[in-house]
This record gives sequence, C-alpha cells and structure tokens, in this order.
Amino acid sequence: MRMRRLGFSLLEVIVGVAIATAFLGAIAMFTANLGDARARLARASREIECADEIFTALERACASAVVDGGALGSGIDGNESSVRIVRAAVGLGNDGQPPFSGLSATTVEFSSGAQRVTVSRGEPGGALAAPVRTMRLRYLAEDGWQDAFDSADAASFPVGIELSIWFARQGDATTDAEARDPESVTNTIEAPPDRTRFFRVAGAPQVDPLAIRKLEDDAKSPPPTTPRGSRP
Repeated sequence: MRMRRLGFSLLEVIVGVAIATAFLGAIAMFTANLGDARARLARASREIECADEIFTALERACASAVVDGGALGSGIDGNESSVRIVRAAVGLGNDGQPPFSGLSATTVEFSSGAQRVTVSRGEPGGALAAPVRTMRLRYLAEDGWQDAFDSADAASFPVGIELSIWFARQGDATTDAEARDPESVTNTIEAPPDRTRFFRVAGAPQVDPLAIRKLEDDAKSPPPTTPRGSRP
C-alpha cells in the first residue's frame, strides 16, 4: 500500500508566503493611510479654528472701532503683519447706560520667527495652534490700497481691512534662505492664500463695490513702462 504524503511541497510554501506577505503589506498600507488621514484632518481642524478666531476678532473689532482711542492710542493702527484696533464695548442701552462705552484694544499679530498668530483682547493672548507661514494685512482707503494705516493721523477710518493667511505645512517648498530669514517669506510666496477675508469698518467712508474692484485690479496690474527714447 502506498503511504499518504504529509506536509506541503516547496511550491505551496512559496505561494502561501507570497499571499501572507501581500496581505500584511495591504494592512500596513491601510494603517499608514489611516494615520495620514487623521493627521490631515487634525491639521485642517487647527487651521479652521485659527482662521475663525482671527476673523471673529477682527469682525467684532471693526464693528465698533473708534478713530482715536485717546490714552489707548489710534483707533486703527496697523501694518502688513499686525493690526491694533481700539473698540468700544457694546451694551444693550438699558437703565440709561450708553450703548457704547468702555474702550478696549484688540490686537492681531504675526510672528515670523515662531510662525504663529497671536490674538489678544485687552490683555496678552496666547499664540494660536496652527502654524502660519505668513500673514498679510492691507488697508483700503478712498485713494487705494495701503500697507499701513493710522486712523488718528488720517482722522478717519479706512474703508476696510483685508487679511490673508498662508498656513505652514510639511513639505512646503521653503528655501534655506527663507528658513534663515523668515521676514523674506512674505515677498517670495506666489501661491494664493489659504484663507482671505475683507472686513468693512463701521462708520468708514462708503465706496462703491465697482470702485473697490477697480482698485483691486489696479493693485494686481504691473506698473506702466516708459518706452525707450521718450521722457517719463
């Protein structure tokens, strides 16, 4: 009688190892993709919270800003990387109390070294969680966009304030020169901002939306060149 063969052949073992390896590889890839998805979701959540915090602070400050805050300084004083707005506290006007009283300052400031934005309302605030590569502020006046504005010197409000945010993400093409000099990043970024919003200032001069669009187009267009042989 023939004896029944026990065990596996070499071919069967190779096929079994190949199947197990492919299965383990698929599990490892799925786990890695799941971790990346969680990291992206957490990053997006931090960026949304950061943008909402900044936008809410500026929106509320612009709704009740003053031109001159007296001892607190100019009502709106800002440049490309920070802005300070003195606002009046808004009440219900009950019991004979004025609806606007109690001045306080709201500050939004970007630190290029720490790559963080700080929002403070009357007292020092903490840096927001999402890393920011750069932030740009500009101010729309009746005669066009400005990189800085002081309402006390101008004796008026700007029409509005535009804020743009570029978040810092892993894998961004940042040169060694930019890493050594974070201030140079503002002038090298060509990608559109991740978040941008325009805030109208209550009580500011009214500008027609078509005029605002023309001012934006003029700011984007290159300066005119002088032909050779002609005087400027």
